[in-house]
Amino acid sequence: MISLQKLRQYQRHTHLPADPSIADVNSSRWSNKDLDPVPGPDKKWEWYHVAGFWVVEGFSVAQIQTASATVALGLNPGLALAAMFLGNVLVAVACAGVGYIGSKHSINFPVISRASFGLWGSYLPIIIRAVVCPIWYGIIAYTGSLGVQAMIEAIWPSFQTWHINAFPSSADINAPGLLSFSIYWLLSLPFFFIRMPALRWFFLVKMCLMPLLGVSLFTWAVTAAKGFGPLIRLPNKIDDGKTLGYAFCYAITTAISACSTFAVNMPDITRYARKPGASALGQLICLPICLTLMVLAASTEVVYGQVIWNPLELVQLWDNRPAKFFVGLLFAFAAIGTNLAGNSIPFGNDITALFPRYMNLRRGQFLCAFLGFIICPWKIEASASRFLGFLNGYTIFLGPISGVLMCDYYLFRRPKGYDVKQLYRSGGIYWYRSGINFRALVAFLLGMVPQLPGLAYQINPNIGGISWNYLGFASLGWLDGLVFSAISYYALCLLYPLQVHSDSECSAV
Repeated sequence: MISLQKLRQYQRHTHLPADPSIADVNSSRWSNKDLDPVPGPDKKWEWYHVAGFWVVEGFSVAQIQTASATVALGLNPGLALAAMFLGNVLVAVACAGVGYIGSKHSINFPVISRASFGLWGSYLPIIIRAVVCPIWYGIIAYTGSLGVQAMIEAIWPSFQTWHINAFPSSADINAPGLLSFSIYWLLSLPFFFIRMPALRWFFLVKMCLMPLLGVSLFTWAVTAAKGFGPLIRLPNKIDDGKTLGYAFCYAITTAISACSTFAVNMPDITRYARKPGASALGQLICLPICLTLMVLAASTEVVYGQVIWNPLELVQLWDNRPAKFFVGLLFAFAAIGTNLAGNSIPFGNDITALFPRYMNLRRGQFLCAFLGFIICPWKIEASASRFLGFLNGYTIFLGPISGVLMCDYYLFRRPKGYDVKQLYRSGGIYWYRSGINFRALVAFLLGMVPQLPGLAYQINPNIGGISWNYLGFASLGWLDGLVFSAISYYALCLLYPLQVHSDSECSAV
């Protein structure tokens, strides 16, 4: 039996205290150090640090393979680039809008959600995002591990056939791949000890290296295909009776999907920005430009006679061993930064908000990495259709969340902003009724529910009773959900005015 003294000792080491100046004096449910507003000395990110994040993200493997996957499913390179650019412009507005809120008030996404959904109601968007982050962590870790595999094969070419038949084909991974994934996964863990203010230097280094790599790969793709002519002349190959318009809208949603998590994640990064406007400027300029530069799959069809939509699988076909090593090294290095800022830190913030007495940012990051391993991300990466199905599916939940957050802030609270201390107190203006803002909950459902048949079709294309007209509508699921939820929330707030300020400033709109 554990003695009472040992139990109290254990609790002292595991329990995390709340800040009594911010949270309720008698409760640690809403506050701990990693949930509280970022203090002034830690707000060190300038506009070019935030821009550097998007420059790096634009040349990451996940973004390149997202563009290439649209080609793999039938669009020619010209239409794929147009769809990617349009989708990235749309999502850039949401990323900048929500990111501005975080930088203005120095708070993260879970705390921002309390203003719109209520303190208890915020658990809904928090859990929705928390489910996605480990999956994305595993996917990015897997793509990074392909860089490690390319490095090992460049040094020891025989590694490519090392115990190659150890696993059945149904495993969707071989022994070299699993070993490379394990090595990469372990090497990523020490980076969890880097604090967010210091991560800005990490992104500056990546910002210098990754565009050079991206431009080199783009140049190789055009040169290997003998110019733009063969790429442009590639025809559209739309299968399964789908129209070109549907495929184009689906590609737009694919582009949005690849960054839709950042439309709710950005406050976790921008709350460390020194000036709110600078963080928005960096996102709006760099996101659409950098995320539309790469379409490699088309060149692989010209050069190799087959579509290879994962750029690191393409690198493994190269005979130039030094090039294979350094490209693999840079892609693996880039994936670490993407996973830190885009997945492990948001998940750490979410799990901290759910269990503030027991979890902090670092503990949450390690939990995210563990979950990212056990989901077997190579199963998701096994085909372009699976990858796109995953990307597009969960956006029906993220779009309505972004719509509610931006409508609540920019149409009702912007002139004075949030009463930040009230975000950490039960019974305050963000408590609404029993801790839940029914307006936000209803608006979320009105934005999300109409998209559910489209999600069912993506999971099982053979499902009956869904018309092509509806599928055309559902192909822009994220945007539909954002617009519907924002309109619904605005209407509900007009019908049932909400209190936007406290004490002497209290008013209803």
